[in-house]
Amino acid sequence: MDKDQMNHIINESVITKEYDKDRRIRPKHTASYITLIYIVIGSLWILLSDRILSALVQNEEIYRQIQLFKGWFYVFATGVIFYRIIYRAFLLYRKTMDSLVSSYEELNAIYEEMVAMNEELDRQRTELGVSEERYRLVTEGVTDGIWDWDIVNDVYYVSDKWKQDFGYESQEIGSTIFAWEQLYYPGDWERCRNELEQYFERKTGVYEAIYRRRNKANEYRWILSRGKGVWDQEEHPVRMAGSHTDITEKKEMEDKLEKLAYFDSLSLLPNRAFFEQEVSQKLSMKQKVCIVNVDVDDMKHINDLYGQGTGDVYLQYISKVMSDVFSCPDMVAHISGDQFAILHVMEEKDDFHSKLDLLMLNIRRPWKTNGDILYVSASMGIAVYPEHGTDYSTLMQNAEIAMFYKKENKKDGYVFFEKKMYEDAMKLSQMNAQLKRAIAAKEFLLYYQPQYDLKSGKLSGLEALIRWNHPKDGFIPPMEFIPIAEKAGSIIPITLWVLQTGIETKRKWEMDGLLSVKMAVNLSGHVLVNDAVVDQICEIIESMNIKPGELEIEVTETAVMLDLEKAKNNLLKLRSYGITIAMDDFGTGYSSLTYLHSLPLDILKMDREFVKSIEKKDEDSLICKTVIDLAHNLNLEVVAEGIETIEQKDFLIANHCDVGQGYYFSKPVPEDVLYDLMKK
Repeated sequence: MDKDQMNHIINESVITKEYDKDRRIRPKHTASYITLIYIVIGSLWILLSDRILSALVQNEEIYRQIQLFKGWFYVFATGVIFYRIIYRAFLLYRKTMDSLVSSYEELNAIYEEMVAMNEELDRQRTELGVSEERYRLVTEGVTDGIWDWDIVNDVYYVSDKWKQDFGYESQEIGSTIFAWEQLYYPGDWERCRNELEQYFERKTGVYEAIYRRRNKANEYRWILSRGKGVWDQEEHPVRMAGSHTDITEKKEMEDKLEKLAYFDSLSLLPNRAFFEQEVSQKLSMKQKVCIVNVDVDDMKHINDLYGQGTGDVYLQYISKVMSDVFSCPDMVAHISGDQFAILHVMEEKDDFHSKLDLLMLNIRRPWKTNGDILYVSASMGIAVYPEHGTDYSTLMQNAEIAMFYKKENKKDGYVFFEKKMYEDAMKLSQMNAQLKRAIAAKEFLLYYQPQYDLKSGKLSGLEALIRWNHPKDGFIPPMEFIPIAEKAGSIIPITLWVLQTGIETKRKWEMDGLLSVKMAVNLSGHVLVNDAVVDQICEIIESMNIKPGELEIEVTETAVMLDLEKAKNNLLKLRSYGITIAMDDFGTGYSSLTYLHSLPLDILKMDREFVKSIEKKDEDSLICKTVIDLAHNLNLEVVAEGIETIEQKDFLIANHCDVGQGYYFSKPVPEDVLYDLMKK
């Protein structure tokens, strides 16, 4: 409709409206009405006024005067009447025109509104078309499924694209919740319904559920469903809409990550984190359980001799052996390296000991690798709930304490936790803390025991021996704190301190003009197999300009056997700096003769246990003679420890022992005493 058509309608409407409003506005009718009144009044005036005047006035002169006056009065009266008639007519006309103008303006405003509304409707129709196209593109282009649920009428709409992705045709699935419910994985619908109820009760801000849904190929896919609803005035849900997202790949990735997080890749057994969860769950249910901490003995030795690959294969074998013996409801976990853990659920008629014995038997079976036969064992510690702890940390700790106790006191077997084990472990921990404090507080000092050339009787060397002057307990012998320091790791800073202090003291004596003799320092096995620490020792030797023959490193057979190959390499490295290497306590450790020829040794120190009985036992005297002859045949110097009598000295001299050391000559003495002794 154009504006001219609209104006025409408006004009006609206004005129019609005003005509209906006041019927007196009729030109012909009004004009005829006024003319008729004028004729009637004028005729009556002429006819009646003259007759009345003739009857009343007889005087002709007065009659003429009155007649004249009557004529002017008529003109005046009719003028007034016409004025009133014309005034009212124009007043009415003006009111009508004003009303017409006002109505026109009103209608024009309505017209403008109608035009604006028409344009808005056109815009909305355009936008609606765009929105519909956009919605179609979205539903077809996104991987998510769009859903709309009319709860009142139970009409459930799902985008066609989503149906197609699951292999279904558009009309193949009904438009009700029940039709889709049939595709849920058994049990999942109950969980989704619970989530819906929670949302309808306004307990959650948004509906969200994860479930599995079957596609046409009978494969279940993981779905994340989200949605929001609309409620009526009575707070009843009437409508919901949202989206479905296929998260199958994400769930599979999460499963893989969970497996990586909770399972060991080598053994395929649960790891420490998963083991802790399972134990904690069993404890929360007050189930009677126990934890077995298993450590494979000498695993490092296998890795060093046969390689890491062989060691891994053996760990896999051990994993299978343990899993076969302790199957469900028990659980086996790979805690770390060569350490495993077993969660055993104890029953009324429990065969726990039988299982442990069977496991030990299977572990001890000869194991072949690269043509060699290996005999391996394991040390196990056991903690029982609730006797040995009521939480995972305590039980695991106590099982580990028992395992270490077994390993240190004859390997290969199992032992149940006892309170004394914990007390010993605490004592060890406290001693370690004190050792660390002692290093910082400079509570250690060196004593020196002289070594004499048995043939000439002259001083040939000194052995530096550490002592601990405890502020409360006084002097603590090395045999008490050195093993603890080795277990706790404090032995490394202690060894470096002994080495540096001994060399500095030797340098000070030399500057004072005293005899320059060889200084012997003991080296722990834990230090010897530590490449980084050996490198530190080499740096100290180099920085202090130690000349060949000035420093002697003493190692025990036990120390060497911690890692034979690494010990051998590090001894060769020390020897390259001109350091003399001595085997200490010879004859008390491993099969010495087997490894003696392969080690870079210069000196053999015969253990005091053989020396102290050479006067009384023919076997010991024979051993001493044999050791001396063996060492000399290998071009090794022999040092006899523990000489306390002149008879022992004479025997050793007669059998060509090179150097003697013991209380016969001097007990270990502090620096100042030895200083005075060397001045003499």
